[in-house]
Amino acid sequence: MASRTKGTRGGAPPPGGVIDTEEGVDDLYRKPIGDFTRARDELAKRLRQAGDKGASDRVKALRRPTAAAWALNQLARRYPQRVEGLLDAGERLREAQRGALAPGGAQGLRDAGQKHRAIVNELLRAAPALFAEGGYREKGNPMDRLRDSLLATPTASPSDLELLARGRLSGEIEPGDLSELLGLLRGRPSGRPAEAEADRGRKGPKAETPARRGEREGKQPPKRQKRAGEERGRGREEQRAAEERERKATLAAERRERKERLAAEQRQQKAQLAAAERERDQASRDAARAAREADRLTKEAARMSRAAEKAEEAARAAKKRSDEAERRAAEAQQKAADGADRLEAAEDRLDKLGR
Repeated sequence: MASRTKGTRGGAPPPGGVIDTEEGVDDLYRKPIGDFTRARDELAKRLRQAGDKGASDRVKALRRPTAAAWALNQLARRYPQRVEGLLDAGERLREAQRGALAPGGAQGLRDAGQKHRAIVNELLRAAPALFAEGGYREKGNPMDRLRDSLLATPTASPSDLELLARGRLSGEIEPGDLSELLGLLRGRPSGRPAEAEADRGRKGPKAETPARRGEREGKQPPKRQKRAGEERGRGREEQRAAEERERKATLAAERRERKERLAAEQRQQKAQLAAAERERDQASRDAARAAREADRLTKEAARMSRAAEKAEEAARAAKKRSDEAERRAAEAQQKAADGADRLEAAEDRLDKLGR
């Protein structure tokens, strides 16, 4: 049974459609779950106003993620290496499932299952904080659906895994083949159920084959028909093998692309971090120089203030001395004027006596 994702059809733009601003769409899935619808409608409106009606319609058709799908998107965006490890562990689990019937395959399947579940549990531990940060207030517990989606990644389709890696899911991931998933979870090959293993040693009547039934009924199938059936069986096996090789090649290419994209983003982040650190160091040096200059100017201002105070004090003393000198000069002038008056009076008396 082909795997599917609830709401996946609305989780990404339709194939062949190109949205001019991929960053705008990515930003929708970064926002808190309660802001998705409003932000989606605003983005669609901007695209329509810009004249891109097709992109606007595709954005408008994006469905609001379920709580579990929103948490999956945040895990993919905040812990890309852990989610990449989850996808790798799922691929190894599928490989172990296909080789489980080989000698030692059962143990390999159990080991691969344990590693996959360990990464699932690690991601689940980070989920409650995401729900709290995103303001999730709906009824019900989305942790069970989140756990089921993480456990279903080994049997999910490549398109579902790509949506998970890009953080654009709108619904939970469902397993593709339930019997295969049960075999993966229980650590045993799905091609040999437990009941068949238990009955293998029991004795009982042998099942009647088509050939024996034909002999009993007096009918013998033609050899040509038998060869044709064998050829059809081989053809189907070859077709399945080719499809499996193609699927593995597609998954490997997608994984390489994701790793390259992640490496490029990490290099860019490192370059930005280095530039920010250099800018911070330069700003720190500039601030230190400015602080030293401010301290020097403050001390110089203090010295000048003290000198001004001394100058003001000296000016007040000089003013006081000047006032005292002016007073004494005025007294001297008054005395001189009085002496002149007395001299003039004496001369007048002498003149009178002389006459």
